[in-house]
Amino acid sequence: MDRQTFIIFHILAIVVVIGSMLTGLRIAMVSQDWLSPVSVLLPQGQMHVWHLGFGVAITLIIACYLLHSFTSPFRSIQSKYHKIINYLGYTSLPLISISGWLIWSDMLTDTARTVHQIAIWMMGCYLVLHSWIYIIQNGRRVLSVLLPKRVSFRHYGIATGILVASLSSVFLIKNTTHQLKVLTIDNTTFIEIDGKGDEKAWNEATPISIMTIGGANFHQGSTEVTVKALANKYESYFLISWQDATKSTNHLPLLKTNTGWKVKENGFYNFDERTFYEDKFAVMLSEGCDIAGDKTLHLGDKPIKNKPKNWHGKGYHASLDGKTRDLWHWKAVRTNDMYLADDNFIGPPAAHLSGKRRYTAGYQPDGKESGAYVMNWQWYTPNGVIPKRLPAQLSQIQSAHNSVLPWFGSAPYDASQDHYPNGTLLSSVLYRSNRFEGDRADVRARGEWKNGRWTLELVRKHNTQSQYDVALKTGTCMWVSAFDHSQIAHTRHIQAIKLRYSL
Repeated sequence: MDRQTFIIFHILAIVVVIGSMLTGLRIAMVSQDWLSPVSVLLPQGQMHVWHLGFGVAITLIIACYLLHSFTSPFRSIQSKYHKIINYLGYTSLPLISISGWLIWSDMLTDTARTVHQIAIWMMGCYLVLHSWIYIIQNGRRVLSVLLPKRVSFRHYGIATGILVASLSSVFLIKNTTHQLKVLTIDNTTFIEIDGKGDEKAWNEATPISIMTIGGANFHQGSTEVTVKALANKYESYFLISWQDATKSTNHLPLLKTNTGWKVKENGFYNFDERTFYEDKFAVMLSEGCDIAGDKTLHLGDKPIKNKPKNWHGKGYHASLDGKTRDLWHWKAVRTNDMYLADDNFIGPPAAHLSGKRRYTAGYQPDGKESGAYVMNWQWYTPNGVIPKRLPAQLSQIQSAHNSVLPWFGSAPYDASQDHYPNGTLLSSVLYRSNRFEGDRADVRARGEWKNGRWTLELVRKHNTQSQYDVALKTGTCMWVSAFDHSQIAHTRHIQAIKLRYSL
């Protein structure tokens, strides 16, 4: 390999590695808050497909470089310092590539994530230690040393070939999916939605297990999710289970203090509560199967043009392609006793309402005819709140772990009747009825926690005819996310789960 060819590989590697690091750091910021000081330096938007592209390019560059090295090794005289530093680069780059593909393949995910992060920081150290000496030695001439003095058609061919191969590979693999076979059952087979999953049909269904990563409070931020599916002529049933060491139903309780009532929180002001929150689970459905949520995930504090910044700096869910994605949001406190999952959708970014602190972009609830829960405060401030309602009798006060306050059996807040002692905990969730009615109630669900594991059963018609729902059929893709007493810090996985019906 001649020097000019080596320089071409060198330039390609620099561009691709830096691109991979920038997009990777943005993705990592979703679950690693300590990276927030560098947020301003990072790109925003749909990062996963870019990160995949850079990952493919790194692999191709390594393969092409090794092929050239075996057939015609590049010889150069290096100082002892550069030999040592280059070993750091030669070690970290393959580790980045191998661990990245292991994460992609859902293999050894926890170990691969750790190796991937260590390798990235090794590469960062290598870039600094490798480049600074050239900058000191050559000053303004450093670019003349870095850039090739002559470029042949072969060099253009190498660069173009890697680019075309990378783009083609991304196009081919970005729709790679896991397959979930949906077992057909007779229309007369009864499946009780009770969160137990003890019917015979569930034992006959083929499960699929996905390691989901990047959530708060789970061990190493990850939990394995197991999914089974059944279907009769009219409805689809799902049995989902995941590991969660604790049952969390302590949802933003109100605490009586010397100065009045206050919301117990740890991040709720920025809409990123991670302590005083219920367990949750989300299922997203889409007709498309692109990696990482089918183009609905936009990372950064202001990833959507002409829309407000988010408070937590993580990003937004929104559909910018005009298509609707279905979102089922089961909540251990707010919907579980309704035997429902909150039927939501991801659509185009909504208009920002003046005076409303939280903007949710394309994440919106389906319409409803009646019924809902509301928060039991008149106006939130971190310094204190005034409850909307109090239990009708002092003796009716319940532990915050009992979660909800019914509308009936409570009375409008009256300061003259507020005789609760300091330290009293009051539910923040106020039921105006015992369930939703209308579009928002299309998904029946019930979860049960036992021995460190949640089991959740859900059922919905194959096709509700709602403009906000996605039909359940062969080819529909699914993503799942678990929340361990966190508001938005959920786990996630890259490849979709594609449904396969035999009806």
